[in-house]
Amino acid sequence: MTAHFRNEIAGLRAIAVIGVVLFHLKVVAFQGGFVGVDVFFVISGYLITRNILRDLDTDRFSFGGFYVRRTRRILPALIFTVALTYLLGALWCSPLMFLDLAKECTHALLSIANIQYWRESHQYFAPNSDELALLHFWSLSLEEQFYLIWPLFIVLATKMGRPYQAIAAAAILSLLGAIGVSKTDPLAAFFLMPFRIFEFAAGALVLPLEVRFRPAKAIAEALSAGGILCIVASMLLLDSDMPHLEAIVLAPCLGAAATIWAGERTLASKIITNPVMVALGAISYSLYLCHWPIIFFARFIFGGIADTLSGMVATTTCMLVVAVPMYAFVERRFIQSSPPPKGGSLKYAAGLASVILGFAAVTHLTFLSRGFAWRLPAVQSEQVHLQSFPANADIVSPSTRIGVEFIGDSLVLEYEYGLRSIMQQLRIGFRSAGGSGCPIFDHAAPSRSARRDECIEARDGALQQIETTDTPIIYAELWRLYDDASIDYDDGTAQSIPSLKGAFKKLQLALEATIEKAVTRGHRVLLLGAQIDPGCFINVPRLEQGPLPHVPQPPCPVTTRDAAERAVAPIDRVLESIGAKWPDRVTVLRPLDYFCDSECPVVINGLWLYNSRIHLSLAGTDYMMRRSEDVFRRFLADGEARR
Repeated sequence: MTAHFRNEIAGLRAIAVIGVVLFHLKVVAFQGGFVGVDVFFVISGYLITRNILRDLDTDRFSFGGFYVRRTRRILPALIFTVALTYLLGALWCSPLMFLDLAKECTHALLSIANIQYWRESHQYFAPNSDELALLHFWSLSLEEQFYLIWPLFIVLATKMGRPYQAIAAAAILSLLGAIGVSKTDPLAAFFLMPFRIFEFAAGALVLPLEVRFRPAKAIAEALSAGGILCIVASMLLLDSDMPHLEAIVLAPCLGAAATIWAGERTLASKIITNPVMVALGAISYSLYLCHWPIIFFARFIFGGIADTLSGMVATTTCMLVVAVPMYAFVERRFIQSSPPPKGGSLKYAAGLASVILGFAAVTHLTFLSRGFAWRLPAVQSEQVHLQSFPANADIVSPSTRIGVEFIGDSLVLEYEYGLRSIMQQLRIGFRSAGGSGCPIFDHAAPSRSARRDECIEARDGALQQIETTDTPIIYAELWRLYDDASIDYDDGTAQSIPSLKGAFKKLQLALEATIEKAVTRGHRVLLLGAQIDPGCFINVPRLEQGPLPHVPQPPCPVTTRDAAERAVAPIDRVLESIGAKWPDRVTVLRPLDYFCDSECPVVINGLWLYNSRIHLSLAGTDYMMRRSEDVFRRFLADGEARR
């Protein structure tokens, strides 16, 4: 099992990195270019397993030697990329954005980026992928986790005399696990290493085929042509939103394995072994590392021009300008340098760990210090703050005497912040119950959400609070999230109601039951109606300038009051019918009546009134409260008078 340079593997690396780059550049024809990562996993599985088995055959394998070689191959260029990204963030990012970028840097350095992105994907306030400067590091962290366990697995399987049978079993278990977990948590199947082992194993299982079944020339030609065609077709035809993707990506994985098995002497392999492709394959790791931060900052700094043809050409050129010297002076320098002397692996590991942990300490300190806000002048910092979403520091109960309860999802945070001065004047405090992204009404739960159990727990806690007090309630939900297609009843009732988008029969029945319990208990209720949709995606990092300027986000299209009325009408009819049932106990406040004149503003005096498509910023909350203050003041003051 001798090792030599394989041109067709270099060509496969080139195809993989080209696919990933075109996918991230959003080139329409390559919406499946993400499978380039799967091809990389297959190549890694083949090469790593080959090298381990070769060293075991010659009695030269050592865990220390293996990990030293891997860290030399992977970590120097990785650390260099993280350092450059951190530096660019310090120059261009606002404190809030730099805080998130620093957190990404820490996770990338500690090789846990994939785990962290998976965990954060379940959070209601999970960032959009376009807001993550090191998102592509999920695959590198996953691969490093694979390298951590795979040598031990191969050594044990070899001692048992069944290495390839063990690899096949691991592949089957991994694939079945990925298919199973994707039904409840598809992002776990995407991000977590155990559910990707079958891809590495697809490459490893080429090894016994090479030894035992050397394909005839005609078969090799078919394998090579079919494999390359399968990879390219997957890049052109697949889509990241397709169902059962964890099984579908078997196609490009098997295509890569078939191409490796066929070898480099086929006619088809000559297509991918020309000098340009081999050169791209050589720099593929450096190119993969730098491509996404360059795309990210190009879009962030220059805006929409980065996605034009000329912008894409400039961005791609920049990638090559960075990747080539990075490969020559960082990646190759450490690969080709002499290995540590015998017994020096521990000293090498200690030195490398000190570099990684020292840098991680700096990035974590940046996170803890809230992104080094001192980088901005006070006026700019205040503008950044006003365009943010209420944080814990913005929301403090003015008194320990509870005068109002907030019930609902994350929208209650806006009103807890907005009503702070009125509550302070009335000398009352508040208590809140509910959960972000959760329908807080009787028996209702999100029908398709990894957070279903969390929402049920939040709902039950809020309903218990309603039944044990008689304090006035302000009820705020993003009602449009909870249509008949998005919620169901956890007690099995209302199964006869069709699951239709844009219909709210389930919501009406559940909310009526909840309000009935509240008014029976003695609560007065202020139901806050549908919040106005600004009509476009709000890219929060683009709203806030850093030390160096970037092109701001263009304003959203104007929404007229008439259009907003039509959009919120289905929700308003539900809430008004409930208010009509208990007119002396339930008041309905429509935000539209206060937020909109002839048009519904999104930006006023340079300040964005929205922090996202579903949340007002501090500036937007202040704008809303100034215009509706009398209604809230009467509701709270009346509650105090009755007590």
